[in-house]
Amino acid sequence: MIGLPAAYSIARYGQNRLALTILMARMVPGITFLVPLFIVFRTLGLVDTYTSLILTHMLVGLPFIVWVMVPFFESIPRELTEAAVVDGASAVRAFISVVLPLSGPGIVTASILSFVFSWNNFMFSIVLASSRTRTVPVAIYNFISYAQIDWGGLMAAAVVITLPVLVLAIVTQRYVIRGLTAGAIKG
Repeated sequence: MIGLPAAYSIARYGQNRLALTILMARMVPGITFLVPLFIVFRTLGLVDTYTSLILTHMLVGLPFIVWVMVPFFESIPRELTEAAVVDGASAVRAFISVVLPLSGPGIVTASILSFVFSWNNFMFSIVLASSRTRTVPVAIYNFISYAQIDWGGLMAAAVVITLPVLVLAIVTQRYVIRGLTAGAIKG
C-alpha cells in the first residue's frame, strides 16, 4: 500500500532524487540497520512484538517493491490517466481506477517476491523476536543445538516451510513472468 503510490510518483513525476535514495536504501545491506533498529525498538518497548517485525520487514521490502514497480508504471501510457482526469477523476481516483488494474501482473510479482523475501528473513527475526513472536526460520534454527543437530527434524521442517512458497510460485508463475517482463519493455 505504501510502495505502489511511491513507485507511481517516481515514474510519473520524474523524482530522480527520491529514486536514487530508495536505490541506495536497497543497496545497503540489511544488517547495517539491525543495531540501530534494535536500539530504537528497545527504547520504544517494541522488542519481541509483531510491530517490530512488521516494520523491519517493511524496511527491507519497500525499496524492492518500488524498484520492481517503477519500470512497470513507466510503461503505462500517460494518456490513460490524462483521459480519466479529463473525464472528471482526481489524480488519486485515476491511479486507483485506471493504473492499478492495468498493473496487476506487476503488483502480483512485487507482492510474491516481497512475501518470499519476508518469509525467508532470518536476521531481523533472530534479534527482535523471542519464543512469543518466533518466525518460522527462527523456529527451524532451534533444531540446531550446541551438542547436536536434529537432521531429520531440520529437513522435515525445511520441506514444510518451503511448500507454501513453492505452491504460491507454481500457482502464480505466469503472473510473475508477465510482471517481470512487462515493466522491462518500453514503447
